[in-house]
Amino acid sequence: MYSMVIRSALRNVLETVGRLSHYDVNTNVVDASVAQHSDGLPSLEVYDCLEELESLGLIKMLQPIGDTKEKTDDQTFRLLNITKEGLEELQPNQQKIK
Repeated sequence: MYSMVIRSALRNVLETVGRLSHYDVNTNVVDASVAQHSDGLPSLEVYDCLEELESLGLIKMLQPIGDTKEKTDDQTFRLLNITKEGLEELQPNQQKIK
């Protein structure tokens, strides 16, 4: 496995996901929580980064949660997990996770 070079905003959001999930691939994190804890990034940029991180396979986004009959898209949130590859990206100089 190799470590890819990702831009600093993506790395910051990935680090936030890792920190909030306690670096555990089985721990779910709410997307809004990531937006709140991403230092200095506007929420829209955080959500764009989350989508890009998912496309790179560094996080996995689960289905939106919320009753679509009663809530608008603004009130719906998603759970996400850091992936094994995401953890490896955060620890490029350490022993690879098995």
